[in-house]
Amino acid sequence: PALGQLDLLGGGSDSADGAGDPEHPVQGDGHLRPEWAAGAWAATPQRLAAWAAAARAAAEVQVARLRALDVGGDALSTARSESAAELLCAELAADGLPIDLDEVRRIITAAVGPPPRTEAEAEARRRQRDALVLAHAPLGGGVDLRNPAQVKALLRQVGVDVPDTRAWRLEPYRDVHPLVEALLTWRKAERVATTYGWGWLDGHVGSDGRLRGAWSGSDGAAGRMTAEAGLHNLPAEMRPAVAADPGWVLVRADLGQIEPRVLAAVSGDAALARATQADDLYAPVAKRLGVERAVAKVGVLAAMYGQTSGVAGQALRGLDAAYPVAMGYLRAADESGRAGHDVRTHGGRLVRMGATPDGLEHAQERSIAAARGRYARNAMVQGAAAELFKAWAVTVRARAAASGARIVLCLHDELLVHAPAEQGAAVAQLLDDCLAEASGRWAPGGAVRFVADTSVIRRWSEAKG
Repeated sequence: PALGQLDLLGGGSDSADGAGDPEHPVQGDGHLRPEWAAGAWAATPQRLAAWAAAARAAAEVQVARLRALDVGGDALSTARSESAAELLCAELAADGLPIDLDEVRRIITAAVGPPPRTEAEAEARRRQRDALVLAHAPLGGGVDLRNPAQVKALLRQVGVDVPDTRAWRLEPYRDVHPLVEALLTWRKAERVATTYGWGWLDGHVGSDGRLRGAWSGSDGAAGRMTAEAGLHNLPAEMRPAVAADPGWVLVRADLGQIEPRVLAAVSGDAALARATQADDLYAPVAKRLGVERAVAKVGVLAAMYGQTSGVAGQALRGLDAAYPVAMGYLRAADESGRAGHDVRTHGGRLVRMGATPDGLEHAQERSIAAARGRYARNAMVQGAAAELFKAWAVTVRARAAASGARIVLCLHDELLVHAPAEQGAAVAQLLDDCLAEASGRWAPGGAVRFVADTSVIRRWSEAKG
């Protein structure tokens, strides 16, 4: 219960259900007293001690329940690393990502011009950007480039028929008509203008050269860390502006082929685990399947995402025979999801499937069941990968403290650490050592090898990949 709620039945902490000692944090009904939760726990040393005792009692119950979970990994260890990741999130939000203010202003100016003095000036620039695209339109203007349906119709006029107007979808058509090249160029400038322009700079980048936004330690089924203020979606054009302070460096480490390596660990497939000993996991998989590397990669990713058609279908038939334990693990998750049964990741986190609405036609029910199956199999792999990543990140956080280095960005499977220049090489080695330490706890036995591409750089844009 929280302070300020309407008490229509005249209950509250003085009611029969909430009776008890007001100097104890827990009411008779088992809820925390709202005034204590709002800060009254700090009123006296005696209250502080009682609050701490209640917190410890709650932790002991949590530990007992975590130890009782029957999952592939160590749920208690997962809970501890997830808790530490929340502390890391608070530090990331407070510290911010180092930004070269001169460089970021140069990038924005090159894309959309200097800060507009009025809204009319901003509108005039939007029209100018649009005109560079519409100059290639067969029928001239009259098309809203921010309306996907109108853009699709415009593309059809020049012989480009696509199901949607995403940039990756248009890339193969660059040479078909100059309109496509102009549209892709417009897209980049428009993204800067609307999302990473002058308003973003003023609102999120401080005068100290730090980009700050709120962080979440576990977002959605995948359980990944996410952030606001554009921290998780910085376009490639902005990466040169992410730069170390004078006398400092950025140490960047990116986990390699993390999802299939995680699948090998959580499924216990010995054959797939042997493939992880290679720097390029897909090479031994391709050899075992007798296919090209590209086909093997598509097949492995398709198995984790539930795709069965095209090239993926061809590779999947071979995967079932070559790696039956891993494929069986994914199939079991798929079947649980289709049936509407909740699943738990390797580390014990619950992923809810939800109930199928009543009154649906059979075809709709089958479609929902299939989607749930894909969702479940993907959550089991991505969720476990997120757990391993956070175990690695919090290990780095703890081990790097003595050097003065600080994690400044967690991006999916990538860590960016801000370190004193003289500590750069040592911190790079530390990141690799921490991966071995964290993965050894997360997947004991060492059957699966995890790798990272680690480099010491001045600007994020200098990193490979």
